[in-house]
This record gives sequence, structure tokens and C-alpha cells, in this order.
Amino acid sequence: MSVEYDWVLKTDVEGRTRHYAPEALPVTFGGEPGVDVRLPGVRGTAQVGVLDGVFFVQPARETRTLRLNGELVTGSRRLADGDVIALDAARATCRVDDGRLTLAIVPGATAGDTAPPSLDELAHGGASAADVEITPIAFKPGASNADATRRSRPSAAAIATGTALAVLAVLAWFAFTAKSVQIRFVPETEAMSLPDTFFKVRIGDRFLLRTGEHRVAAELAGYYPLDERIEVGESPDQTVVLEFTRLPGLVTLAADPEVGAEVLLDGEPIGVTPLADHEIRPGRHRLEFAAPRYLPKVLEIDVAGGHERQSVVATLTPSWAPVTFTTEPPGAEVLVDGEPVGTTPLEAELTAGTREVEVRLRGYNAWRNRINVVAAEPQNVPPIRLTQADGRVELVTTPSEASVSVDGEFRGRTPLTLALRPGRSHRVTLSKPGYEPVTQQLSVEADSGRRVAVELVAQYGEVDVASAPEGAEVWVDGRREGTTPLRLTLSALPHSVEVRQAGYAPRSAEITPRPGFPQRLSFELDALDDASGSGYAPVIRTSLGQELRLIPAGEFTMGSSRREQGRRSNEVQRPVKITRAFYLGVREVTNAEFRAFRADHDSGEFGGMSLNEDDQPAVRLTWEDAVQFLNWLSIHDGLQPVYEERQGVWVPVRPLRNGYRLPTEAEWEWAARFAGRDAPPLYPWGNDLPPPDRSGNYADLSAAQILPTTLVTYTDRHPVAAPAGSFEPNPVGIHDLGGNVAEWVQDYYSIEVAEATEAVSDPLGPETGRFHVIRGSSWRSATVTDLRLAYRNYGAEGREDLGFRIARNLE
Repeated sequence: MSVEYDWVLKTDVEGRTRHYAPEALPVTFGGEPGVDVRLPGVRGTAQVGVLDGVFFVQPARETRTLRLNGELVTGSRRLADGDVIALDAARATCRVDDGRLTLAIVPGATAGDTAPPSLDELAHGGASAADVEITPIAFKPGASNADATRRSRPSAAAIATGTALAVLAVLAWFAFTAKSVQIRFVPETEAMSLPDTFFKVRIGDRFLLRTGEHRVAAELAGYYPLDERIEVGESPDQTVVLEFTRLPGLVTLAADPEVGAEVLLDGEPIGVTPLADHEIRPGRHRLEFAAPRYLPKVLEIDVAGGHERQSVVATLTPSWAPVTFTTEPPGAEVLVDGEPVGTTPLEAELTAGTREVEVRLRGYNAWRNRINVVAAEPQNVPPIRLTQADGRVELVTTPSEASVSVDGEFRGRTPLTLALRPGRSHRVTLSKPGYEPVTQQLSVEADSGRRVAVELVAQYGEVDVASAPEGAEVWVDGRREGTTPLRLTLSALPHSVEVRQAGYAPRSAEITPRPGFPQRLSFELDALDDASGSGYAPVIRTSLGQELRLIPAGEFTMGSSRREQGRRSNEVQRPVKITRAFYLGVREVTNAEFRAFRADHDSGEFGGMSLNEDDQPAVRLTWEDAVQFLNWLSIHDGLQPVYEERQGVWVPVRPLRNGYRLPTEAEWEWAARFAGRDAPPLYPWGNDLPPPDRSGNYADLSAAQILPTTLVTYTDRHPVAAPAGSFEPNPVGIHDLGGNVAEWVQDYYSIEVAEATEAVSDPLGPETGRFHVIRGSSWRSATVTDLRLAYRNYGAEGREDLGFRIARNLE
């Protein structure tokens, strides 16, 4: 039985097994004395070993009886599962499993290796009678066995002759089939051989070799040994070039001073100095040396290679310098960049650069400064004279936020902690608008603390408030104080005073009372007039900065006369009365303003020209997009949204709320054609064609390349939409009610079947419908029909020349 321990090789010879640990390899077997596995009667010795986990077999001595799978083995051969090793008459079957090799050895096998004799062996005279196949002859009876034996045994001369003839035949065959091969080496060497090739002839610098694979071995001082296989082809004259690889150089690396510097070779770390005989491949290399508290050092070296020895010493420059500190008095703690380094007097080694230095000593004010340390340059900081620690005063006032000055220098606002020099008196002044100033003298002891609280005395002034008519409510800073006439006693601070009376526009003013100097505010109240807008602000602004102008009420006739050139059938005339003034956006809503609501909005382009600039009108919007923006803006500004979604449809709430909305069709036409005018014009600019240059943005000469129809004598220099408000406003201060972009209005689209005679007040249009009304011309307009102010259109989808503007009720 085998000994139980870890093993990598097991031999089994007719049931006798032995196990070998890794350190026991290689193992020899054969018929010679002293082998590990003795096989009596077997010629030759073989050796089995393992290298890097790979098992191999090779002849243990010069022998020609070792074969692997029928092929003669003269060097090392790898073993695999199922391989058969033949050593003379012995056979060994290989079993490789999980990194272990088992050899099942049969000492006297009679078959299993039937490979033909090697021509190389014959050429060396190594063949024996046992290696030559003997062809049997027919048996002839009648002679005795002894006579037959005498007749069949050849003479020695016949054997010698036959062997000589066989050798000559092989030589002739070789000379006929061999190829002339020149093997060149870079650099050149004479120490070369063909160790596995037995049948070869060398003539000068050439060899006669058979076709196939050959192993070439060569050596050259300073280079790695060369062992390669070459392939000899069918060409009669061939050249093979083999290149040696130079051995690395042996480089010793050191640093001066010896501080253990980390070394990087071509950017890769290789260790810490000192490094002896470090192998570096030949050529130019970059060396970097880095050590704490020293400047990096970079060197370039040329390595000769070939195991030639070189030495490199990097002289390192300190990245620090000695800095000396002294203080009066001594014994102060020194901190550099917040870290303590010692007490004075002190010499400290500080890293180069700008360093933050602080010196502390109990009972004294801390000394702080910056010093610039230069590597390897000693520095003496001038003696530091410490001053006694400041006294601390915690100063609070009622009310707070009083300004504090010490000896005429502003120090901050209360509550405030003051640092005051000890041993002297300081003048501290407190001041706050609306309160009497306070001045005190304070003194403190070194490194002490105290708290000072001051009650500020308020100052008051008198303000008389009057209004016409009297009896208006008076509000001060948002709090009701009484009705006019009224005398107020107010603190000497800025105040907001507002008077309110039903039916009148509120009025307000800012005032700061002056103690000892009475003041008077008189307000003339304007009666509110819903029709004229009197008493209401003439201009209001949204939170986005959009300006809305007050448009007074009025009566007019919508539509156009049947005799008007370019008239359409949907422009039926009817009298309309606008009973209340309203607010209307001075400009169309721009891309930037709409993107405050919908950040990803894109108005696109037309004819390769952008419609998406921030100051251009927002286009390609549906009616629903416009009213959702207006609802959002109303909520943002604290107003009631005008529109609601009902069964998937957005509609205005009637009566209209006070939020932002689209103008009604009647409001739009009133503001565009009639408000502020003695007579309504046909076109935005007047009654005649063509329009005066730059009177509005229409289809002009600059758009001739992108539009099918243009005004051939007109130019406004804008092929597509212009920035909103680019042209002069109309008489009531509204821009672009004709031109630039057409505009959505609030009404559903309908056509009156007959002209009306009775005026309709504040019409809102049909309550339901499929399309909404579109009013006004645009940058695409060029015909008499669509340039007119009476022109009306309709739609449900957005267009590249269709936008909108904001309207709002008075309240």
C-alpha cells in the first residue's frame, strides 16, 4: 500500500504502486541500476517531471529507445491524458486527472509501438536487427530444420554489404531531396546548432536540410538564448533570419540623501530606493523619484542592456526650509496651517509655499500672518511682539440691528461681540433710524468679558392726513388707523400711508416723520369710471414684466361695408357697445415669456429663418396652449384663472373673472380700428396702398425668396416675424395689431347671416363651436383682403404666423 500523503505522480507496475510528492520529481524509470522505478531487461532510462503544472518526459541519458505515441523522443515532450510512452520493451499509459499523473507500466509488452524506423537513426548507424522488419519466405519441406537454419542465416559480409548499400541509398535520397538553407542571425553568432535534426550537411554558411520543421538553438553573449523552430519549404534555396533579444540592463538606483524615494519607471512604480541590479530593458527611459518633503526629481537614462551594470543616483532637493520664530514674551505656541509645530523660540522645517502661521499665548492676542517659504532657503521671521489679550464686550440692544461705532469706527450691528484693547476707555455709539442715538464710555480688562444691554428710545413725529372728499379710510403700513382728516403720531421711520374710499381710486404715499417738525399729507381722490377708466392705473404689469395698457370703452360698428374692396362674406356689419374699459397687452407674448410656462416650447423656423428667438412672438400654438398659459400666469400673480376644462374642452367662465385672458373679438377690433381715432382706417397704417416703408411687418421684398406673394414695392427688413413691438404703436399705444403675427381671440367662430341694427353690449361670441376666431394680418400677408383691419379668419391648429396677446378686466 502507498503512504498517505499528497502526491502528483503515481506509478503502477503490475499492481505495485508508488506515490511521489512534487518535491520528489523528476522520477526516473528503466533497466539501469539506481533508477527510481527499476524495470529489469529494459534498455535505456527515461525521466518524468513537472514544470508550471505541465508533466513532461525526456531521456535520462543518451538513448534512442524512448518513444511517445510511436515518435522518437530526443528532448522534452509534454504528456497528455492517454499518451503512451515506450521505453525499449516497456510501455506506460498516461492518465492525467486534476493535476496528477498516473503511469500504468507494463515491463515486457510485445506490441503497441509499431512506428517505422527513423531515417535519421539509419543515417547514424543506430538501427539494430530488431528495428528492421524481416519479411518471411515460403516454407519448403524436405530439408531438416538444422539445414534450413544454416541456409537462412546470412553471412557477416552480406550484412555489412547490405548496411553499406542502405546507407548509400539514404545518402543519395537525402542529397536529392534536401534544400539549401542559409540561417542568418541579428546580430551574428557562431554558437548555433540544430539539436533535433540528425540528417543535415553544412557547407559554409548553408545547411542541406529536409523540408519540414527544424529546431534552431543559438547563443550570444548579452542576449537571451535563442531556441526557435523554422519551417523549410520546397524552394531549393532559402534564407531564414532570426533575431536575438538583448538582455536587460542591471541598473542600481539610489537617492541622495538616502530617504527611501519611490521610483517610477516610465510612469510605473518599481520600488523604493535603494534598488540594486534592477532589470530594465535596453533603450531610453524616464525615471521619477518622489520622497516626502523633497521636490520630485526626473531623470532620463539610456540603458545599454546585455546585463551591463549601471548606477543612477538622484540628488533630491528639499521641498522645505528651516524657519525661525521668536516672540516677546517667549513660550508661545506656533501653529502652521492649523497644526501645532512647537513653542518659541523655535526653528521649524516648513514645506515650501505660502503658509498660514498663528502664534498663541494665554493672556495675549493671537498673532496671525502668512509667510512664503522657499525650498532650501532658511528664513528668520522678525521677532513677534504679542499684545495683551483684548477684553470682550457682548453688546445687545432693544430693538436689535442698531449700528455700532467704536472710537468713530463702524464695527457692525447688534447683537455684536466687541474686542476692545484693555487698559483704556473706548467711546461706543449706538444708532438706529427712528431712535435716539446712545453714546457710552467702556473699558475692559485684558482677556475678560462683560455683557452690555441698551434700551433704545424711539423718536416720533406727527403727520396730518387729509383727503378730498373727506371720510376716506387711512391705512399705515397695511393697518387701518382711522378716517380723514386724521393726525398720526408715527415713529421716525419710513411709513406707507394709503387712503381708500368706495367709488374712488385709492391713493398712497411714503413718508418719514421728523421729530419736532409736523408734516401733512393731502390726497385728491379720483372718482372711478368703468367706461373711461378714470381713476384706474393707465398701465399695469404682469409678474413677467409684460405691460398692459388701459383701453377706454366705446361704441362702433364691427365688420365692413359690402362696397369695401377685398371684403369677405364673414365681415357682416353689426353695432357693438364696449361698456367697460379693459386692459390689453402692448406687445404679443414672446417665446421667452411662453417658455417661463413651458420650457421646451419651440416656435421652429420658416424658410431657413428662425422663429424661435426669445424676443420673437411665440407661434405654432393652439388656442388651448394660449389659454393654459394665461391661467398659469393668473395663478402666479394671485388672480382668478378665467378658463376651465369641461369634458376635455377649455372654455371661459362667464361672467369673465379678473385673471388674464384673450381679448374678445369685439375688444380686439375696437382697439385696432376705432379707439383713439376719429375715423376707422382700412389698413393699420391708413387708407391707401402700398403701405409706407417700415410701417409694419408684412410680406415685403426681403421675404421674396420664401413666400409666393409679396408686396413688390414695400420693405420692412424682416422676412419672418420681427421682435415683438419693433414698429410704432397705434393711437392707444398698442403694437402690431396689424402685421407681425395674426392673433387668437377668445370667441368661437361664427358668421352672422344678416346685418344687425341694435347694438350688442360686450359680446363674448357663441358659447360652443369648433373653431376660434383669428384676427389681424401677419408677416405672410400681401393681399388687399388680408391686410385690412376688418379681415377675420378662423382655425383650430397653430401656425408659423399665429400668436396671441394678453387682456384683462378692470377688476
